[in-house]
Amino acid sequence: MKKLKYALISVIVFLLVVVGGSVTTVVWWFSSCQGHMQQCYASFRGATSGVDRLTQERQRSIHGGFTASLSTVAFQIPLGDETEGIVVLDRVGDGERLIATKNYTHWSPRFSLDGERLVFVRQMVGGKDRELLSCETSTWHCSILFRTQAALSSPVDAGNGNVIFSTTVQRADGGRGVDVFVVRKGQAPVRLTNYEAYALSPISVGGNKIAFGAEGKRGFEPSPCADRDSLKCDKSDIYVLEFDPSNAAIPNKPTALAPRFAVAGYSTSPILSGDGKRMAFLNTNRKGNPWRYNIAVADINGVVDGGFSVEGSAFSSGAFVGDTLLVNELFDDHYRILSADLSSRRVTGMGMKHSPEHLRTIEPITLLVDGQSATW
Repeated sequence: MKKLKYALISVIVFLLVVVGGSVTTVVWWFSSCQGHMQQCYASFRGATSGVDRLTQERQRSIHGGFTASLSTVAFQIPLGDETEGIVVLDRVGDGERLIATKNYTHWSPRFSLDGERLVFVRQMVGGKDRELLSCETSTWHCSILFRTQAALSSPVDAGNGNVIFSTTVQRADGGRGVDVFVVRKGQAPVRLTNYEAYALSPISVGGNKIAFGAEGKRGFEPSPCADRDSLKCDKSDIYVLEFDPSNAAIPNKPTALAPRFAVAGYSTSPILSGDGKRMAFLNTNRKGNPWRYNIAVADINGVVDGGFSVEGSAFSSGAFVGDTLLVNELFDDHYRILSADLSSRRVTGMGMKHSPEHLRTIEPITLLVDGQSATW
């Protein structure tokens, strides 16, 4: 079945205008969801609208990973059997393929800057181990870089054989925190940060910078929203640090993280462009419908100069390919991938149906994982 096609030619206008809903009826809920608002919105929408389980899974997984290369996009997708696969779509043409290894669930896909590798995480159904994989996109030969029973997400191919990711660590108070690590094939992971965040995702690298969305207390500057009522102040969970791409290191780490991109509303889920000069992030207007996230585009100094206003249920985080920004948007019966040329302000789009029946018609990708063949 061919992908739905859109002809969307327009000027990118940054519109933080959201519709529907009364803020006063959800103040209690909004305040409790700070830092993971889109996921909370998925649960809230599912609980109040009576939607089925699969629809709720789609609403959650839209945040699980979206990535793009010159020729391809890929993103996490529920398969209808309580597992998740990774769909791989040609940006030109109707090619659709699916990573859906039998008895595994998959998440957090990310292409390398040159598109020659795809990193992602998988876990066997019923198993405890999570595996970080790096696959050559020309052959789908894959290596397991790291295996752990801890939470594992947001891998990024940083080049030179280095893959950055987030995982949980033991905190000083005995709890669990999240920090950034780097791993190379055949070597043990190396810890890059020590902020013990409550949550940390997504990670991106560009030029000499690394960015991530995070929440925390010990390693973070005090929040301006001291009473955690996020309707009373603007807030950002976006952090940007120096990055040494040659050595996959974070030099000059501050003692406490200070947020960046504190524009009007609540900002989260940052993605850097490959050269580190632009950032796309999700932003919600606290004066309107606070769980509806639009996507904003800004220069590295935080000056917003474009974006999309959400029309469906939710946006994914963005993905840059050169001067083009791509983002996935969830609708009731399909996904819509928007592609914006930031130089010409031309926007185009394509869509894909997300029903389990359609997914069964997609060509499966056979992975050769460390010498063993694996497919759906």
